[in-house]
Amino acid sequence: MCSCEEVVEELQRKLLRNESLTETDKQNLQELCELTGWDEEDVRNALVGKTPQFYKYFMEARRHELWLEKKEAARKLWGALTALLCSNIKEVCTLEARIDDPLTDSLIVYTKDLYRHIDDFSDIAFRRRFRQCIKLFNELIKRRGGLIEEKRAVRKRKLEEICKLYQKARDLLEEIEIDIEDLVKANDKSDFIRYYEDDFAPLRLRRQELIYQTEKGYEVYVKDGAIYLFKGLKLILEA
Repeated sequence: MCSCEEVVEELQRKLLRNESLTETDKQNLQELCELTGWDEEDVRNALVGKTPQFYKYFMEARRHELWLEKKEAARKLWGALTALLCSNIKEVCTLEARIDDPLTDSLIVYTKDLYRHIDDFSDIAFRRRFRQCIKLFNELIKRRGGLIEEKRAVRKRKLEEICKLYQKARDLLEEIEIDIEDLVKANDKSDFIRYYEDDFAPLRLRRQELIYQTEKGYEVYVKDGAIYLFKGLKLILEA
Protein backbone atom coordinates (compact mmCIF):
# COMPACT_ATOMS: atom_id res chain seq x y z
CA MET A 1 0.00 0.00 0.00
CA CYS A 2 1.36 3.43 -0.96
CA SER A 3 1.89 6.07 1.69
CA CYS A 4 0.12 9.42 1.53
CA GLU A 5 3.33 11.12 0.40
CA GLU A 6 3.82 8.58 -2.41
CA VAL A 7 0.24 9.09 -3.61
CA VAL A 8 0.77 12.85 -3.64
CA GLU A 9 4.01 12.53 -5.62
CA GLU A 10 2.40 10.23 -8.20
CA LEU A 11 -0.54 12.58 -8.74
CA GLN A 12 1.78 15.58 -8.90
CA ARG A 13 3.85 13.93 -11.59
CA LYS A 14 0.81 13.09 -13.74
CA LEU A 15 -0.85 16.47 -13.35
CA LEU A 16 2.35 18.36 -14.17
CA ARG A 17 2.81 16.22 -17.29
CA ASN A 18 -0.88 16.53 -18.15
CA GLU A 19 -1.25 12.74 -18.19
CA SER A 20 -4.59 10.97 -17.96
CA LEU A 21 -5.56 9.76 -14.50
CA THR A 22 -6.44 6.11 -13.92
CA GLU A 23 -9.45 5.07 -11.86
CA THR A 24 -7.08 4.46 -8.95
CA ASP A 25 -5.67 7.96 -9.37
CA LYS A 26 -9.19 9.44 -9.35
CA GLN A 27 -10.01 7.50 -6.20
CA ASN A 28 -6.79 8.73 -4.56
CA LEU A 29 -7.70 12.27 -5.58
CA GLN A 30 -11.05 11.95 -3.82
CA GLU A 31 -9.33 10.59 -0.73
CA LEU A 32 -7.09 13.66 -0.71
CA CYS A 33 -10.24 15.79 -0.87
CA GLU A 34 -11.49 13.99 2.22
CA LEU A 35 -8.11 14.30 3.91
CA THR A 36 -7.78 18.04 3.35
CA GLY A 37 -11.43 19.14 3.37
CA TRP A 38 -10.77 20.98 0.09
CA ASP A 39 -12.73 20.93 -3.15
CA GLU A 40 -11.29 18.82 -5.96
CA GLU A 41 -10.23 21.87 -7.96
CA ASP A 42 -8.30 23.21 -4.97
CA VAL A 43 -6.66 19.81 -4.39
CA ARG A 44 -5.57 19.69 -8.02
CA ASN A 45 -4.16 23.22 -7.75
CA ALA A 46 -2.40 22.37 -4.50
CA LEU A 47 -0.78 19.32 -6.12
CA VAL A 48 0.89 21.58 -8.66
CA GLY A 49 1.91 24.22 -6.16
CA LYS A 50 -1.00 26.54 -5.30
CA THR A 51 -2.68 25.86 -1.96
CA PRO A 52 -6.16 27.32 -1.32
CA GLN A 53 -6.78 30.38 0.80
CA PHE A 54 -7.67 29.88 4.44
CA TYR A 55 -10.08 32.81 4.37
CA LYS A 56 -12.17 31.29 1.56
CA TYR A 57 -12.89 28.11 3.52
CA PHE A 58 -13.29 29.90 6.83
CA MET A 59 -16.00 32.22 5.50
CA GLU A 60 -17.76 29.37 3.68
CA ALA A 61 -17.81 27.39 6.94
CA ARG A 62 -19.41 30.35 8.75
CA ARG A 63 -22.05 30.64 6.03
CA HIS A 64 -22.95 26.95 6.18
CA GLU A 65 -23.07 27.07 9.98
CA LEU A 66 -25.48 29.98 9.80
CA TRP A 67 -27.90 27.84 7.77
CA LEU A 68 -27.24 24.78 9.96
CA GLU A 69 -25.75 22.86 7.03
CA LYS A 70 -23.69 20.79 9.39
CA LYS A 71 -21.74 18.51 7.07
CA GLU A 72 -20.62 21.28 4.76
CA ALA A 73 -19.81 23.59 7.67
CA ALA A 74 -17.65 20.94 9.35
CA ARG A 75 -15.91 20.06 6.10
CA LYS A 76 -15.15 23.69 5.23
CA LEU A 77 -13.93 24.38 8.75
CA TRP A 78 -11.48 21.48 8.51
CA GLY A 79 -10.44 22.74 5.07
CA ALA A 80 -9.80 26.17 6.57
CA LEU A 81 -7.60 24.62 9.27
CA THR A 82 -5.49 22.57 6.85
CA ALA A 83 -5.15 25.59 4.53
CA LEU A 84 -4.00 27.70 7.47
CA LEU A 85 -1.50 25.23 8.93
CA CYS A 86 -0.14 23.56 5.79
CA SER A 87 1.66 25.01 2.79
CA ASN A 88 1.22 21.83 0.71
CA ILE A 89 -0.67 18.54 0.74
CA LYS A 90 2.28 16.53 2.04
CA GLU A 91 2.14 18.62 5.20
CA VAL A 92 -1.54 17.71 5.60
CA CYS A 93 -0.52 14.03 5.53
CA THR A 94 1.71 14.58 8.57
CA LEU A 95 -0.18 17.43 10.21
CA GLU A 96 -0.88 15.94 13.62
CA ALA A 97 2.63 14.51 13.97
CA ARG A 98 4.21 17.92 13.36
CA ILE A 99 2.21 19.95 15.89
CA ASP A 100 3.76 20.72 19.26
CA ASP A 101 1.55 23.51 20.54
CA PRO A 102 -1.41 23.09 22.96
CA LEU A 103 -3.62 25.70 21.28
CA THR A 104 -3.11 24.36 17.76
CA ASP A 105 -3.40 20.78 18.96
CA SER A 106 -6.74 21.51 20.64
CA LEU A 107 -8.01 23.20 17.49
CA ILE A 108 -7.03 20.19 15.38
CA VAL A 109 -8.70 17.74 17.78
CA TYR A 110 -11.95 19.73 18.05
CA THR A 111 -12.21 20.49 14.32
CA LYS A 112 -11.30 16.99 13.18
CA ASP A 113 -13.76 15.42 15.62
CA LEU A 114 -16.52 17.67 14.27
CA TYR A 115 -15.57 16.79 10.69
CA ARG A 116 -15.23 13.03 11.17
CA HIS A 117 -18.21 12.51 13.48
CA ILE A 118 -20.65 15.21 12.38
CA ASP A 119 -23.58 12.75 12.29
CA ASP A 120 -23.16 12.20 16.03
CA PHE A 121 -23.70 15.89 16.83
CA SER A 122 -27.16 17.23 17.54
CA ASP A 123 -27.91 20.72 16.26
CA ILE A 124 -27.23 22.22 19.70
CA ALA A 125 -24.01 20.23 20.19
CA PHE A 126 -22.90 21.18 16.68
CA ARG A 127 -23.40 24.88 17.34
CA ARG A 128 -21.54 24.63 20.63
CA ARG A 129 -18.57 22.78 19.15
CA PHE A 130 -18.45 25.02 16.08
CA ARG A 131 -18.25 28.13 18.26
CA GLN A 132 -15.51 26.53 20.36
CA CYS A 133 -13.54 25.99 17.17
CA ILE A 134 -14.11 29.58 16.02
CA LYS A 135 -12.86 30.85 19.36
CA LEU A 136 -9.68 28.78 19.02
CA PHE A 137 -9.28 29.92 15.41
CA ASN A 138 -9.45 33.55 16.49
CA GLU A 139 -6.89 32.98 19.22
CA LEU A 140 -4.53 31.31 16.78
CA ILE A 141 -5.04 34.00 14.14
CA LYS A 142 -4.47 36.74 16.71
CA ARG A 143 -1.19 35.08 17.61
CA ARG A 144 -0.27 35.02 13.93
CA GLY A 145 -0.91 38.72 13.47
CA GLY A 146 -4.65 39.16 13.06
CA LEU A 147 -5.16 37.66 9.63
CA ILE A 148 -8.95 37.63 9.97
CA GLU A 149 -9.13 41.34 10.80
CA GLU A 150 -6.80 42.07 7.90
CA LYS A 151 -9.04 40.15 5.50
CA ARG A 152 -12.10 41.97 6.81
CA ALA A 153 -10.37 45.28 6.17
CA VAL A 154 -9.46 44.21 2.62
CA ARG A 155 -13.04 43.12 2.00
CA LYS A 156 -14.36 46.44 3.30
CA ARG A 157 -12.03 48.36 0.98
CA LYS A 158 -13.16 46.28 -2.00
CA LEU A 159 -16.82 46.89 -1.18
CA GLU A 160 -16.14 50.64 -0.95
CA GLU A 161 -14.45 50.53 -4.37
CA ILE A 162 -17.40 48.64 -5.85
CA CYS A 163 -19.81 51.24 -4.46
CA LYS A 164 -17.78 54.05 -6.02
CA LEU A 165 -17.71 52.30 -9.40
CA TYR A 166 -21.45 51.64 -9.18
CA GLN A 167 -22.16 55.30 -8.48
CA LYS A 168 -19.85 56.33 -11.33
CA ALA A 169 -21.76 54.01 -13.68
CA ARG A 170 -25.10 55.47 -12.55
CA ASP A 171 -23.80 59.00 -13.17
CA LEU A 172 -22.58 58.08 -16.64
CA LEU A 173 -25.90 56.49 -17.53
CA GLU A 174 -27.77 59.55 -16.33
CA GLU A 175 -25.51 61.72 -18.47
CA ILE A 176 -26.12 59.50 -21.48
CA GLU A 177 -29.87 59.71 -20.94
CA ILE A 178 -29.74 63.50 -20.83
CA ASP A 179 -27.72 63.58 -24.06
CA ILE A 180 -30.22 61.33 -25.81
CA GLU A 181 -33.11 63.48 -24.57
CA ASP A 182 -31.33 66.40 -26.27
CA LEU A 183 -31.10 64.25 -29.38
CA VAL A 184 -34.87 63.79 -29.28
CA LYS A 185 -35.44 67.54 -29.04
CA ALA A 186 -33.21 68.09 -32.06
CA ASN A 187 -35.08 65.52 -34.17
CA ASP A 188 -38.63 64.49 -34.89
CA LYS A 189 -40.02 62.87 -31.72
CA SER A 190 -42.00 60.45 -33.82
CA ASP A 191 -38.69 58.80 -34.75
CA PHE A 192 -38.24 57.50 -31.20
CA ILE A 193 -39.79 54.84 -28.98
CA ARG A 194 -39.54 55.13 -25.21
CA TYR A 195 -38.10 51.98 -23.67
CA TYR A 196 -38.57 51.39 -19.92
CA GLU A 197 -36.83 48.13 -18.95
CA ASP A 198 -34.92 50.02 -16.25
CA ASP A 199 -34.44 53.55 -14.93
CA PHE A 200 -31.56 54.36 -17.25
CA ALA A 201 -32.54 52.68 -20.53
CA PRO A 202 -32.10 55.18 -23.38
CA LEU A 203 -34.69 55.92 -26.02
CA ARG A 204 -35.00 53.61 -29.01
CA LEU A 205 -35.02 54.98 -32.54
CA ARG A 206 -37.60 54.04 -35.17
CA ARG A 207 -35.44 55.08 -38.07
CA GLN A 208 -32.78 52.63 -39.19
CA GLU A 209 -29.67 54.78 -38.76
CA LEU A 210 -28.52 58.11 -37.28
CA ILE A 211 -25.23 59.66 -36.18
CA TYR A 212 -25.26 62.40 -33.55
CA GLN A 213 -22.50 64.33 -31.73
CA THR A 214 -23.27 65.57 -28.19
CA GLU A 215 -21.89 68.76 -26.70
CA LYS A 216 -19.97 66.72 -24.13
CA GLY A 217 -17.93 64.95 -26.78
CA TYR A 218 -19.91 61.75 -27.15
CA GLU A 219 -20.79 60.30 -30.54
CA VAL A 220 -24.14 58.52 -30.67
CA TYR A 221 -24.51 56.03 -33.50
CA VAL A 222 -27.95 54.54 -33.99
CA LYS A 223 -28.52 51.58 -36.26
CA ASP A 224 -31.27 48.98 -36.49
CA GLY A 225 -32.91 50.28 -33.32
CA ALA A 226 -29.72 49.98 -31.20
CA ILE A 227 -27.83 52.96 -29.77
CA TYR A 228 -24.01 52.90 -29.63
CA LEU A 229 -22.10 55.51 -27.62
CA PHE A 230 -18.50 56.44 -28.44
CA LYS A 231 -15.98 58.90 -27.11
CA GLY A 232 -13.21 59.28 -29.66
CA LEU A 233 -12.74 55.77 -31.02
CA LYS A 234 -13.65 53.96 -27.79
CA LEU A 235 -17.03 52.31 -27.37
CA ILE A 236 -18.52 53.47 -24.07
CA LEU A 237 -21.90 51.73 -24.09
CA GLU A 238 -23.95 49.56 -26.40
CA ALA A 239 -27.63 49.95 -25.65
